[in-house]
Amino acid sequence: MKNSEKNKTEADGIENVYQTTKHRPKDAPANTTGAAFWFKTIVAMLASSFLIAFAAQCLLTPNHFATGGATGIAVILNKAFGISLSKTVFCINAPLIIISFFVVNKRFAFLTLGNVGTQTLWLYMMEKANFPQLIFEERIFAAIFAGILMGTGIFLALKTGGSSGGMDIVAVIVQKKISANSIAWVLFVLNCTVIASSYFVYKDLADTAGGKILPLVMAVCEQYVESKVYDTIVNGMQSAIEFRVVTDKPEEVAALLFSRLERGVTSITVKGMYTQAEHSLLICVVSRRQVNAFKRLVKTADPDSFVVMSMVSQVLGYGFYSDAH
Repeated sequence: MKNSEKNKTEADGIENVYQTTKHRPKDAPANTTGAAFWFKTIVAMLASSFLIAFAAQCLLTPNHFATGGATGIAVILNKAFGISLSKTVFCINAPLIIISFFVVNKRFAFLTLGNVGTQTLWLYMMEKANFPQLIFEERIFAAIFAGILMGTGIFLALKTGGSSGGMDIVAVIVQKKISANSIAWVLFVLNCTVIASSYFVYKDLADTAGGKILPLVMAVCEQYVESKVYDTIVNGMQSAIEFRVVTDKPEEVAALLFSRLERGVTSITVKGMYTQAEHSLLICVVSRRQVNAFKRLVKTADPDSFVVMSMVSQVLGYGFYSDAH
């Protein structure tokens, strides 16, 4: 078989890997204008902004350490000059949102404005209501807790199609203007600058050298936990398991998978180089909870099958995660 024909055959087969059932209905575009969509968007927006505001007002500020981004700048200015977090967050994000309106798109700017606006409102209400501040004797717990809340909040904000403001807006703008490979470094430098500047604000709170750099250590811990929580949520929701099964009983194996797991299966004809015998290579993607059932069904249908399992970091398509944001 020529390479072009082989590639076409594989492409035609792979197209069906991510189907949920054997008979796939026609794809329909996601509804992004209906009441249900906007209800979920607003709920995610309110939850996201509350988590970020709570972390800043009740964890970062009373435990005397900052974080990266606009929230970190707000915490530093609050400590240095007594400027309220709500005012600083809004003033930093307002020009960035305006820029994103022209550079990115109107939808992104509008949804980001909603996230930043509700975040500012939550901060204002917490300030006025004297929301309880959580002061930890071991401040590492404050950093961990804040990282969990911030990571979850940022995920929810990005899921709406907008962002949580600050460096997230900068990231999207940078992506539009320069190569994608530069984004991580730009954000890394900006966040490091914010965190490093917090040293001059908090250094007088301790007499020892270790005590003076403790706020920096806490900020780095918070950023690490934040990124790990975000990655865990994203990968946990969008990841799956891919199985490749070499078998001489493709119909029997596929029939069991169709009926029991309701997952699509792709078959490709392959040849063993040692035996020179032709076999069928079945490709199937399943959720994590279906892994044990998959292995059991395959071995039931063909005890002599050869199975390879691998982690798939993200699956976009029918039967799996369909949100492109």
